[in-house]
Amino acid sequence: MLSLIIALNEDSILTEAMYLGLNEYYTQAFMLIDQVLKQNSTSIKAYLLKAILLDYRMDDYGTNIGENEFFECVEQVIRLASPLIQSDKRDEGYFFLGSAYALRAFRYGKKGIYAPILSDIINGLDYLNKALEINPQLYDAYLLLGLYNYATDQFPSFVKAILRTGDTKKRKKLGIEQLEIASQKSKYVKDLTKYVLLEVYYREKMYDKAYEIGKELVQKYDHSRNIRWIYGKSLRALHKWDEAREVYEDLLYLILDARDFDKYQIVLASYYTAFCYYVLQKYDEAYQFSNFAYMVILENMDNKEVRKLRSRVENLLNNVARYKN
Repeated sequence: MLSLIIALNEDSILTEAMYLGLNEYYTQAFMLIDQVLKQNSTSIKAYLLKAILLDYRMDDYGTNIGENEFFECVEQVIRLASPLIQSDKRDEGYFFLGSAYALRAFRYGKKGIYAPILSDIINGLDYLNKALEINPQLYDAYLLLGLYNYATDQFPSFVKAILRTGDTKKRKKLGIEQLEIASQKSKYVKDLTKYVLLEVYYREKMYDKAYEIGKELVQKYDHSRNIRWIYGKSLRALHKWDEAREVYEDLLYLILDARDFDKYQIVLASYYTAFCYYVLQKYDEAYQFSNFAYMVILENMDNKEVRKLRSRVENLLNNVARYKN
């Protein structure tokens, strides 16, 4: 009974850590995970969640900060999960092993490094499929399986050949279906899968679906910048300009509050806020935000990425000036 109570308490803490991580309160999320690991240094779930959130944070910040710790967490999951495949928890063992290998493969893939990760991809797929063979209701496995099948179309040709991916269009369709299953039926990763689907739906020009899932996520994760970037693109594609304006304006203030003044993203969020106001024919507000973006650009001309935005912002600023009172 005591072990059950401890496990339930661990699950509730890690669920809260997942929520905080997706809402980009990273410090608080990692504090909760470390609290679990302090009480139970062999918690596979805690190491796996920490790897997931470290990966998420690297994508959010566009840096490799925390990458070494990410790989250490993956190794811990592999070490702790390996004995389980010889026990009555084989399905969990295969799931954790498959997740660890798949996460490591995707991290290298994001860096454009493919040759060293082929074995990780093969192992990850094999173990996740074995987990589902033993326990067909282990729906959390569909997140990484779905990501793999969806992403095969983007692999270099030599990787496709080695992995024998076959018809990548069929795999892409299968991947979306698997992600949708995980978003509805998984125990732990429903919202993380919905975030992935938001990006997938946008990429596939399924804007109505992106709108519905993005609206749900923004309401639940009111501090998330990642979600707003993708949701905003979907709103623009649907010409929902007033909703897009609100999203980009909120995004700007979240960046100013939490990103240590990331100049490129400040300019981009200001530009899109101004653009939405411009389309809505609210020219005073459009001028205010586009001029702010332009001032930030002039103050940061040493930043190559910021400089790239100058002509776009200048064009908008000039267009707005024609109508401004």
